[in-house]
Amino acid sequence: MRSPRIIVAMLCVATFTGGCATEVIELDVPPTTLPPQEAAAVTADLSQATLEDLTVVLQDEIGALSRAVFDDDRDEARVHLDRINEAWSFAEPLIVAQFGELADQLTYDLRRVVELARSAVDRNRPADADKATSFLRLALESLEA
Repeated sequence: MRSPRIIVAMLCVATFTGGCATEVIELDVPPTTLPPQEAAAVTADLSQATLEDLTVVLQDEIGALSRAVFDDDRDEARVHLDRINEAWSFAEPLIVAQFGELADQLTYDLRRVVELARSAVDRNRPADADKATSFLRLALESLEA
């Protein structure tokens, strides 16, 4: 018969070593896309895009990056990451100009999303791609508020 102390110790270890995970609740929200004419214009040159256009590009590209990472298509994921980096390089100064004092928090949130996208590709972390998709939705809601 096993000692009660060993059983209690095993139960304590099992209780305290249980893993934690971030739970992301997905809403059935369709991806936001531009009409074909506008998408072609934005795809051609992001330097002239508005903040609204750039947020749509970020949303579309992060969604596509997430799918590519989950499909283990690293080349496609890198293409989407390049586009995310490009869109972010133009969006950040527009956010600073438009939101003034609030820009610090908004750019921090969006920078975190971009870093998750980079981590998803560079470190092959599908969970980071999923988090980037979910957190982007929340960050974009902050821009609209």
